[in-house]
Amino acid sequence: MIKQLYISLLLLMMAKNVVAQKQKVSTFQLMEPHFNSKVISGTITEVYTTQRYGKTFWWVKIGTDTIIHVWGKHLDTANMKPGLTRKFYSIKRLNNNWWKKEKSEFPVQKPNR
Repeated sequence: MIKQLYISLLLLMMAKNVVAQKQKVSTFQLMEPHFNSKVISGTITEVYTTQRYGKTFWWVKIGTDTIIHVWGKHLDTANMKPGLTRKFYSIKRLNNNWWKKEKSEFPVQKPNR
């Protein structure tokens, strides 16, 4: 009985460490110019869209852990391509999962280049 308790505690501790090491994704939204002074810079790794409630949402992924929502009117296709390093000004934190491709209402579309 004591051996089972020790084994279960060991497994629980190992599982907790695995969850703690899981990389968390930070989501932000690009706001109107001069909304605030927050800046995020990095190399763009992916640009994609998702669909929710009949609206298209554009997402720019920076590295592996940062995603920025960009409205269509602010989307600069010339300067928002994978591989380019860019600064995003007037950033606000988002707390939703709309950036997840698998949760999109329609198949994900790649932007025309």
